[in-house]
Amino acid sequence: MNGTRDLIRSVLFLAACIASAAEASSTASYELKPAPNNAVTVERAGKRAVYQPVFTVIKATSDPKLRLSGFASTPGESLEGVNVENYPLPRWRAASGEGNTDIVYEAGAVTDVRATSSRALDNGGTAWTFAANPDFTLEAEVRPVPGEAPRISWKFTARTPGWYTVGYTGAPASNPAGDDGFLQPLIWQEKRFPRAPLMTAESMGGLPLTLVTRDGVTRGLSVDPAESPYRLPTIANARFGVMLRNPKGEAQPTAFAPLLGQTDSHFDAGQSATFSVRPLLVSGDWYQAFTEAARSLFGFNDYRQNFEQSLNATIDTMTEFAMDDVHAGWDADLRGFDYNTDVKGTVKVVSALHPLATSLIQDDPEVYRLRALPITEFLMSRTKYLYNTLPDSHGQNAARDMKGPAAEVSELAELYQMSHGQSPVFRHYALELAGKPRQLNLLMVSDGATFWDKLALYRLTGDKTHLNAARSIADKYIKARINTPQRDFSDVRLETGGQFWSDFAPKFVELFELWQETKEPRYLAAAQAGARTYASYAWYYPRVPGGEITVDRGGAAPVGYFMAGPDSPGIPTPEITLPAWQVSQVGLTPEAQTTYHLNPATFLAHHAAYELRIAAAANDSFLHDAARSAIVGRYKSFPGYDINVTFSNVYARSDYLQRPFSNLTYNEVYFNHVWPHIALLTDYLMSDFETRSKGAIEFPARYAQGYAYLRSKVYGDRPGKFMGDDNVRLWMPRRLITSSDPQANYLTGYGNDRFYLALSNESPDARKVTVTLDRERVPYEPGREYSARVWVDGKPAGTTTVVNGSVTLPLSPKGLTAIAVDGLPVFTRLHTDYFNAQQAAPSDKGFRTDQTPVGNATAMFLSFAGRHDFYLWTGASDSDVKSARVTLKNGKSERTLVDQRHPFEFSTPAGDAKAMEYHLEFVRTDGTVVDGGRHSIER
Repeated sequence: MNGTRDLIRSVLFLAACIASAAEASSTASYELKPAPNNAVTVERAGKRAVYQPVFTVIKATSDPKLRLSGFASTPGESLEGVNVENYPLPRWRAASGEGNTDIVYEAGAVTDVRATSSRALDNGGTAWTFAANPDFTLEAEVRPVPGEAPRISWKFTARTPGWYTVGYTGAPASNPAGDDGFLQPLIWQEKRFPRAPLMTAESMGGLPLTLVTRDGVTRGLSVDPAESPYRLPTIANARFGVMLRNPKGEAQPTAFAPLLGQTDSHFDAGQSATFSVRPLLVSGDWYQAFTEAARSLFGFNDYRQNFEQSLNATIDTMTEFAMDDVHAGWDADLRGFDYNTDVKGTVKVVSALHPLATSLIQDDPEVYRLRALPITEFLMSRTKYLYNTLPDSHGQNAARDMKGPAAEVSELAELYQMSHGQSPVFRHYALELAGKPRQLNLLMVSDGATFWDKLALYRLTGDKTHLNAARSIADKYIKARINTPQRDFSDVRLETGGQFWSDFAPKFVELFELWQETKEPRYLAAAQAGARTYASYAWYYPRVPGGEITVDRGGAAPVGYFMAGPDSPGIPTPEITLPAWQVSQVGLTPEAQTTYHLNPATFLAHHAAYELRIAAAANDSFLHDAARSAIVGRYKSFPGYDINVTFSNVYARSDYLQRPFSNLTYNEVYFNHVWPHIALLTDYLMSDFETRSKGAIEFPARYAQGYAYLRSKVYGDRPGKFMGDDNVRLWMPRRLITSSDPQANYLTGYGNDRFYLALSNESPDARKVTVTLDRERVPYEPGREYSARVWVDGKPAGTTTVVNGSVTLPLSPKGLTAIAVDGLPVFTRLHTDYFNAQQAAPSDKGFRTDQTPVGNATAMFLSFAGRHDFYLWTGASDSDVKSARVTLKNGKSERTLVDQRHPFEFSTPAGDAKAMEYHLEFVRTDGTVVDGGRHSIER
């Protein structure tokens, strides 16, 4: 049975590849014509470029010691060997003997060779002949390839031993000052031109090509897909490198192989090697050239599908993991997640909106009580997202003082609205901190006056002055950042920690948020431009083959880069044969410009949901496929950070993290990422249903800004619409649905005395799916037939019945089926108080800050879904204070709480108390007692 299933998957994969190739072949074809001096003219759609028969051979007489240059992970670090871009690049021992160089031309003796003659080949190609050289011989030819770009191939044979690399250096060269734009993966885009002939190795991601655009035409050079075997490229196995700048300072796409310094770059006399490249000529900008190469050369298409379980099941399993204190790294006392992976003695959080929204969507009060509330308390009190328990350690610019909130203006604004206005402290700080620069993560400045901050204030207050300010600031941003090609990295803010692709690319997420609010086309166009740039940071090679691949050979997973040690064992895991696409990193981005080599393909694909939405709004099929490739069918629970070192299935298993932290040797595990990861998967799921239904299924969202890749929309606080019905509450408790088919994702809700269910098909073939509802959450009457209206792909399709909680529904290929079931009851938990309870208007006396002899003390009520909690935090330092105690009176009882560990803070349920009196005292390190004052707050 499994063999049949895998065969079907392979056939479907090959069919998708054939369809993609057919689409590519329908574009204008290439022609080759002879040109003077043995050159070849490449023509296409009335455009032409001349490719000269010129190659460059670089020879080192001894091992050039290939390695990567260093990088600074903490802003302000001064480390030897870090370049001005803070970008680890291939580096060699300089041939001069004076140190190291990141310019391959300085790593050996350089010989430029040009063909002395040429001859026509019978297929329309040209063969080039070169004069003999004492060190080597060279043969080369250029041939047409039906439906694709032509192929330039060469064969190099060493006559004397040495370390060699051969580059094709005959592509058209131009003055970069007159060019309209460039692309050399990963950081040289727009008009950012390399400061020297710097090389992008095969292991660095994107596509293995370089592009130059001028006067509406993009020319370039791509490595032939066959030169990148199917495996995860790393600096240890990289076979080649590409460059944009030549030694004269001109823009000239080139490619060199073997990668100098690799084992296969050492040649004995008589040893040969071959290599091929593809000249590119596209009418259009870099995006047209890039996407065409991705599809027509490297076979990129929408080939992923669910693997063994639905995305809903993954979200459920991930949430259950996130609620596991031990395995998920939760420190209840510090209210944060263990961050020792990067900085010893620290805990870190991102956003309270992620677990808060999850608690609403899954209707789970425990998620609120045990995660959303304490994370909210952390953010309201700490100075930064990263809190340090060790006074003398400051890695990644961690903070130990208590000068909160450590929350963006938009976070505070959205928390206020998601609390249904019951926690005025959020609104107070959102307005107070607007426009005030703060450093919340690393040294990156959140200035509080961006267009997305203004948008958040508009959403908070309804004051159109803020929306007009958002428009004005956004228009200036678009003019400066999108309409004006960047020539340097000043907008990235490398000096303060800018390094993630969200720092490099235009702010497409925020621009899309503004478009959704205003529906003004310029913001959608700008968001699309930014999303296209972001999409280019993802992997689109090696080309994914049909068929299967065996991973984790010998019953052990590979040991990742960060985990490597002399005795590091691989995680025991079954050797397994899978469809080749299942383990591919194609569609994922490396972590950052600084760490692409250590974290080659990260799973934090926050961009995917936005790419889906932008693709639907702007009719951009490449963004649609890029989005799906980042999410669909990748893992069954929290997978850790990335695909690391080599392909594996260990991270995809539901039990991956059910082991001691010290045994997790495949990839890095950042526990503060778990809730943002749940949120981005939920955002993808919601975006997928909304775009597939063309807006017929739509639930309002709020924006969780977070930072870097930890941002997304969040849902659940307001009703939405479902196939023409309004006032539908999003409701997806864990394990609510049992499905007969893992290809079916689902969305559920209730309202109007109906239960709502939508199914989406992640596969390219038609299915029939039987779903069964959990009777504990949907207490149906046994044997009763519940009538349901049916829609298939947006069109009414009659009615069906739900009996004993089960129904069988058809799904078209990658289609959507929805039903609305009359009279089917639901049992809610958190929703009952959140949506139905009548709440009195809150008092403006529900929070306060007071001076004490040892620092400020801030008290507040935090109210949500009828639950009220009292939180008090102090700025006292443990260099002065060894413990704190507070005596609480709520009008009915009195109790005393003691905290003997920094930070000194207290949290307790307030019940139905309308006020809380508190008396705060501190015990200094010398044993003396300090009175912190008697105060009260009211809600």
